Amino acid sequence: MVKTKKEIILDTALELFAEKGYDATPTSLIAKEAGVSEGLIFRHFINKENLLEALVKAGYRRIADKSRGLLTDHDPAYLIQDVLELPLRLVDEEKNFWRMQYRLVNDTIAQRHHARYMKSVNYKLTEAFEKLGYAEPKLETEALMIIVEALWKFYVAYDDRSHLVNIIGIFKEKYKR
Repeated sequence: MVKTKKEIILDTALELFAEKGYDATPTSLIAKEAGVSEGLIFRHFINKENLLEALVKAGYRRIADKSRGLLTDHDPAYLIQDVLELPLRLVDEEKNFWRMQYRLVNDTIAQRHHARYMKSVNYKLTEAFEKLGYAEPKLETEALMIIVEALWKFYVAYDDRSHLVNIIGIFKEKYKR
């Protein structure tokens, strides 16, 4: 399938933002690496911030599509296990996206879209803890989500899959019912 110039710009920007960071990547470099004019970037996205917004939205759309089936388990104990696996699965499937997100951890655009995605995970996780009879399901959810956040950031920062698998195994054992 032949990519459009817009798709090439998005792919190139994602790769460069993941590698160098948003602030350190001028649109002139994106244009050069994508083999397009800088004007074409602005024609498609108006400015660099809109380009970032398009990347973040598209990334979370892909992730939501890929994770939709992961969090449909009717057994609440298995759902918790699946949530613990999310950092591993999602980063493996979208490494550059998560590398970019890691660099944008304090960016408003990235935070807004991340919070929107995590809201559905939080809801399902709270429901699972309620069904399992935890005394503080919302607090359990909050604690587990802090762990999940730390796990994906660890994986992106250190790129050590086998160590992450071992860490996830420890938490899966703790939440085993």
